[in-house]
Amino acid sequence: MRWGLAAAIVAQVLGVLWGAGLAQAGELVIGMSQRDVVMVLGPPIGTHLERNAVVCLTYEAGSWARWARVFGERIRVIAFQEGRLVDDTRVRPVDIRFHCSHVAGRWDPPMRVHDLCPARPGGRC
Repeated sequence: MRWGLAAAIVAQVLGVLWGAGLAQAGELVIGMSQRDVVMVLGPPIGTHLERNAVVCLTYEAGSWARWARVFGERIRVIAFQEGRLVDDTRVRPVDIRFHCSHVAGRWDPPMRVHDLCPARPGGRC
């Protein structure tokens, strides 16, 4: 009984340490909670709320100044849907809203096409 309990505790501790090792390296895993991501990366520099319960947090990308001048400044955008990580990418600052809207569009309902045409007289649109 004692050895089984001790083995379970050791397995639990190793699991926590392995998970913390990923977090300390700055790696994010799809499905992480928003709270875990904020604990790993720190507070964001900005937040953007979007439709379909999508929240985008923005962080500085941490690129060198020389590369930022050549390729343009980049911002790290991390998107959550219902509190779970669904997307992590780097975009230009002017594309933050577009990217968040694009991520939120994944959960939009399908569009209805040509539903009104047959209801009109003569079937014309």
